[in-house]
Amino acid sequence: MIRLATFLSRGDVRPRLGAVRGESMLDLTASLGGDWDMLRALALPVAELRGIIDRAKVALPLASCHVLPPIPNPGKIFCVGKNSKVHRAELAAKGMLLEDPKEPTSFVKLTETLVGDGARVVRPDGITTFDYEPELAFIISKRAFQVPREKARDYVGAVTVLNDLTAREIQKQEVQLGTKFWVSKNMPGFTPVGPYAVPLAEIADPYDLWLTCVVNGQQRLRVNTDEYIHRIEGIIAHFSRFMPFEAGDVIATGAPRGTAIGQPNAAELYLKPGDVCVAGLEGVMEITTHIVAPGEA
Repeated sequence: MIRLATFLSRGDVRPRLGAVRGESMLDLTASLGGDWDMLRALALPVAELRGIIDRAKVALPLASCHVLPPIPNPGKIFCVGKNSKVHRAELAAKGMLLEDPKEPTSFVKLTETLVGDGARVVRPDGITTFDYEPELAFIISKRAFQVPREKARDYVGAVTVLNDLTAREIQKQEVQLGTKFWVSKNMPGFTPVGPYAVPLAEIADPYDLWLTCVVNGQQRLRVNTDEYIHRIEGIIAHFSRFMPFEAGDVIATGAPRGTAIGQPNAAELYLKPGDVCVAGLEGVMEITTHIVAPGEA
């Protein structure tokens, strides 16, 4: 499986394009030149991309590389909400859902909240209901405007993982006020993404993958992506009627069932300083986030 990465090695001031193979980072920038980036790579047919990777001559120890989000500065991080029937019920039971939408709903996460693998994310002072939301996310590879459902996948370059970290008590206030999660999901570091981009052509079926979340070595959830209500075809077709997606945009497709808020022992499960949260797509990739107290980042 091709796993592309955007990374920094020692002494770099500009991100480099790489491909992960085992415990090595194959430096594609060394082979292709500094004008290559993730989007340019995702525009290639998979067979051509695989040939470039096979011919790469420079291999760095993966452990010595600082892996950034696959798209370090996307134009927008577009999130689909309420996309799991069970998660909807979990939210409604806690007063976090006031409607039963029949079509896709959305909100936006700010690009300045984006962090990569291994990031230290502060649980802000006063927040005690800090939740994890591992999500299947897609990277748009070319401008998508007024796209019909049957052509939607032509505009998707890759899949990745987004952990939609959320301050639940603030989210509840926002729901009650009728606003759209501007604060509860947009605190610093609340959007870990990556660590890799896997070309969509490498995934047999994005709706037969297992979303996972492990905290301090304990599995918190494992849910198949076939439980999503709205899939990427319908999401792109619905929203691109009036709003274009641009190359590099990240579309997160919703939280699964099983996050802390839906559990009877939620107070024990919410993220706390010292926790290590690993969100993943089983067998594809996982992204690790270290939760720290204010002043420890």
